[in-house]
Amino acid sequence: MTGDDDLPLVPGRACDGCTMCCKVFPIAETGKADFGLCPHACLESGCSIHAARPDVCREFFCLWRLDASLGAEWKPDIAGFVLHDPAPWSLLMSCDIDRPDAWLREPYASRIRQWAVELQRRQMMMGRRCGNRTVMMLRDSEIEIDA
Repeated sequence: MTGDDDLPLVPGRACDGCTMCCKVFPIAETGKADFGLCPHACLESGCSIHAARPDVCREFFCLWRLDASLGAEWKPDIAGFVLHDPAPWSLLMSCDIDRPDAWLREPYASRIRQWAVELQRRQMMMGRRCGNRTVMMLRDSEIEIDA
């Protein structure tokens, strides 16, 4: 992971119907308080209010859109989770509540564990969130975070 918040978008990458961020995050501005799909999300085509979407949606880009080192398999609708870096996290993986263990498959699991080791060594935080459950991922363990 690059860790740079000011990276430009990776050329040639677009959401192209991916609505994973519309599912894994609550979006108060659209009335979406839970972790189900946003009422404005259209599977396969994206956001039905794209031109008028709230700023919170307009300003968010997952790390797959920002980090060229992540291959096509890391696109959130393929992976089953969204990688992002909201403070205070250096890396946070927000999982699809319908596929909470998607990150345990390869090629994800080994790279995610590698990131956990590297970030812990650098005294940075990595976590995994699924619904209302958040855990800090460490080199060889996890710590439940109280919400």
